[in-house]
Amino acid sequence: MRYTFFNVIARPAIAALLLISAHAKAQSANQIYVSTSGSPSASGTSNDPVSSIEKAISLASAKAAGSKKIEIVVRGGSYHVERSVELLEGKNWNSTTALIIKAYRKDLVTLHGGRTVPADMIKAVSDKGFYTRFQPEFRDKIRQIDLKALNIDPGKLRPVGFGRPFGPSWMEVFFNSNPGVIARWPNKGTVPIDSVINPDSLKLKNYTKVIPEAAFESLPEGKGMVAIRPWTDTLKNPKPDVAKRVGTFFYDDPRPSKWKEPKKAWLTGFFMWGYADDAVPVDKVDTIRRIITTAMTTRYGFASGKPWRAYYAYNIPEEIDVPGEYYVDSASHTLYFLPPKDLKTVDISINEAPLMELNGVKNVRIENIRFATSRGMGIYMEQTDHVRIDGCTFYNLGMMGVFMGRGMEPSKDEKTPTPISRVWGDIPAYNYENPTFDSKAGTDNGILNCVLYNTGAGGFYIQGGDRLTLTPANNFVKNCQLHDFDRIEKTYRPGIYIAGVGNSISNCEIFNSPSVGIYIHGNNHVIEYNDIHHTTLEVDDMGAVYIGRDPSERGNAVRYNFFHNVGGMNKTMAIYNDDGACGMDVIGNIFYRAGQVSGFIGGGQDNRYINNIFLNNRYAMHIDRRLNNWAKGVVKRGGLFEKRLNAVNYLQPPYSTAYPQLKNYFDQGPTSPQRNLFYMNVMVNIEHKVEGDTTLLHVDKRNFETIGDPGFKDYRKLDFRLKKNSIIYNELPGFVAPPLDKMGYRKERVER
Repeated sequence: MRYTFFNVIARPAIAALLLISAHAKAQSANQIYVSTSGSPSASGTSNDPVSSIEKAISLASAKAAGSKKIEIVVRGGSYHVERSVELLEGKNWNSTTALIIKAYRKDLVTLHGGRTVPADMIKAVSDKGFYTRFQPEFRDKIRQIDLKALNIDPGKLRPVGFGRPFGPSWMEVFFNSNPGVIARWPNKGTVPIDSVINPDSLKLKNYTKVIPEAAFESLPEGKGMVAIRPWTDTLKNPKPDVAKRVGTFFYDDPRPSKWKEPKKAWLTGFFMWGYADDAVPVDKVDTIRRIITTAMTTRYGFASGKPWRAYYAYNIPEEIDVPGEYYVDSASHTLYFLPPKDLKTVDISINEAPLMELNGVKNVRIENIRFATSRGMGIYMEQTDHVRIDGCTFYNLGMMGVFMGRGMEPSKDEKTPTPISRVWGDIPAYNYENPTFDSKAGTDNGILNCVLYNTGAGGFYIQGGDRLTLTPANNFVKNCQLHDFDRIEKTYRPGIYIAGVGNSISNCEIFNSPSVGIYIHGNNHVIEYNDIHHTTLEVDDMGAVYIGRDPSERGNAVRYNFFHNVGGMNKTMAIYNDDGACGMDVIGNIFYRAGQVSGFIGGGQDNRYINNIFLNNRYAMHIDRRLNNWAKGVVKRGGLFEKRLNAVNYLQPPYSTAYPQLKNYFDQGPTSPQRNLFYMNVMVNIEHKVEGDTTLLHVDKRNFETIGDPGFKDYRKLDFRLKKNSIIYNELPGFVAPPLDKMGYRKERVER
């Protein structure tokens, strides 16, 4: 090489100037840096970062005037959030400037709603009373943490389940970032409910097989006996105080007899119906006759005789026998736990508020941030427009990942709850009772490229749109992976809840859930290109995709999805059009071992199943006339369906024009399913085509049913793409192969 002035001096100088220029560009006024090593009084440059996102927002707000966009760049680390990180229009932000809050390059940035316990706070058990309560083989392995010394309030266990409102969880413990388990029995699975003495039900009105109180007192264990004990004051008061209505049943296993403080134990399970979980405290355990009595009523009561009618008990120190199990002594505020062998970290959830709140803002992006270890939710959004939650991770939360729209505050009579910010109540039930509820969710908001797992009550809740005018909101979830999202509340807490008008869910993978994967309310939603599997694993009479009980909720499309390995031992469905649900198009899907029934029409109208592939299912379809028998009350004049139709003015535009059949709903007889179409479908190795009255479903001749492999790429590997020479094309001209290669979640980033 020839050495010149340019090579020796000028070239390095120019390179240095370029580096300085690049560095100066990174230090532009449109970027503010955050670091765990920063200072609250810092300037916000990369060399002088601030210590919190809240402070960065304050600096960004001051610099926003005249800027088109500002970026808050967050360096790696855990940022402990004691209250919500707020972005509020008119308070600390002005949406005339676009804002991005993002992780620096590939740094791991976590908004942490709890506390990591210092190693020196983990000690051997010092209380001799508790030491002897633990099982002998585990006593010396169990450790304790003084929560008072850490200034942590453990909170209180509360009833959770079907018909109960959302709420922050109690304190939870995470070992090596994995959720611990409140000490329980049995360690896995459930225990069948033995013979029921007192059913305990808010719904029960007339009791049969009532036995005298004196006879009850002398009852033997009597396995197999079924009897109903009258309430204590039944003879004096025909309408006993609900607070005194409790469940009582026999137990067979001797384990509950060993619990020293049964009043602190709780029971959870499916006590009556397989779609209604509940959790209630124990009042007492009669160890002589082996009887458990609950301390609180449940919605439907207790019963036995069905496989799902079972429970497990928790909050019992004597049951700490598996690594990761723990118990909190409420009197001393001491946490006891059996650590895993490779214990590295113990995290305790504290914050009950959303880790981040966006209210009234527009043109905001939250990118590559992790939301973790909180008793509440990840992000709360209200009245937002053009917001993107992109590439974020939500895990170890007591509630859901993202909640879009308002909730409600229950009133004293519990019948007329008031919509209110940051109070959630039971939003699915509220939408069920108030079909035109304006959630104030905003428009064109999206959750994309995100991962969610180990949450307590569902995943992403998106709403928006006007049901009176059928104006769409165009809010969406796209290319997200959601799994293990119902650790605490088991039913009607879906992976994705979609409500309102004109929203969408696409290219998501949803799996490992006890109940619903996607729960639909409203109109004109699109569910497409998703991979939905291993859902509805514990429930009965529920679907991986569920909609029901409102004939005005029409125009929804479920298309090009892959449903496989859905359901457990009980009766479940891939798609459940429940109790008169109408007007859904199910097109181009693949159903493989997708519940006992893949498509379930419970008395509704105008549902069309077209161009789908059904494989290895017991039934491809189900249809029934329930609105003509046990559910006929909902369609009677003045009943539930007429109220819901009148609420949206169904005889007038836009409903009368968007859904022409709807205006004749009552005139043509709603008790009989009509215009439900099964057309151009392929059935491979199906036991039965239709369960129920086949005359109620229009099964077109242009369907194809076969045994064996009709020409898939690789049947054994579930590659159900069709070969060019598949016999399906000959037997069913015009059939379009479902685009399997476009279905599901992709790790690579997508845009929208």
